[in-house]
Amino acid sequence: MTSKTIALKILDSIFIAASTFLLLLVAGLPAEWIMALLDMSLREFQAFALFVIFGSLILIHAIATSDSAP
Repeated sequence: MTSKTIALKILDSIFIAASTFLLLLVAGLPAEWIMALLDMSLREFQAFALFVIFGSLILIHAIATSDSAP
């Protein structure tokens, strides 16, 4: 496996985990324990989760379209 495939697999797993977790929150998973653990309000946690999802998508796109990595 090349470094490009390893990086893409790691970023894909982060994206899938974050997206699944957000979908569970939208579906009604009680998440007060997460807010208490991270000391964040619901709005702050949603903003952080969106940042992680979009950041991983941008990194996946950048790595997939780069010509320098084999």
